[in-house]
Amino acid sequence: MKITEEQFIARKNYVKGMFSLGGLSECGKSAAGLYLDSIGIKRMKIIQIEKDMMRERGYEFVDHPSEADFQNLYADNQQEIFREFFYRLVGEMEKANVHYASIESLYRAELGVYLKQLLGSKMMNIYIEAPLKVRATREFKKQTIDNGKEFTFEEIVARTKKKDQFKIKHGAKEVKEIADVIINNDAFVENEKQYHNIIAGIASIIKK
Repeated sequence: MKITEEQFIARKNYVKGMFSLGGLSECGKSAAGLYLDSIGIKRMKIIQIEKDMMRERGYEFVDHPSEADFQNLYADNQQEIFREFFYRLVGEMEKANVHYASIESLYRAELGVYLKQLLGSKMMNIYIEAPLKVRATREFKKQTIDNGKEFTFEEIVARTKKKDQFKIKHGAKEVKEIADVIINNDAFVENEKQYHNIIAGIASIIKK
């Protein structure tokens, strides 16, 4: 995709506020994104933009790109890929007629750093922490069913650990190091309203 400097600056100036949401499985990223969406901050998925970029480059996949696809996408010139990612992201914001967005799920710390450098105070990287037991409990309460089988809590814990390993391998914990805000979400399952109040308070900082 060829992007002129004039086009890029116009999209950069279009953004009034952006939040990235990072953290391990079932920490509360989606709940935060849904709540932000409810107050006018559009919820967007990082992987959807990446898929569009891959398809335009001729990558072949059905539902989810392979690990090699992600590696190949960022292999050549990471800064140029970040630039294109941002340009496409803001294009989707323009289509939706919104100036604020949250992006899930940030596993690539370098992207968070790039967006912060680009947008300055308009950008906030948020990392959400929650203990394994809390995260597994949230998954268990969803009554996860696979092939007609309902999983036990112990099985859910094992599944959550497996998801964590994949995300950690791809840099999820490194996002904590570049986060502007770290939320301790240890009571999220029991007190979602309080969690939403925290998210709303954070959002108000950029939306002033």
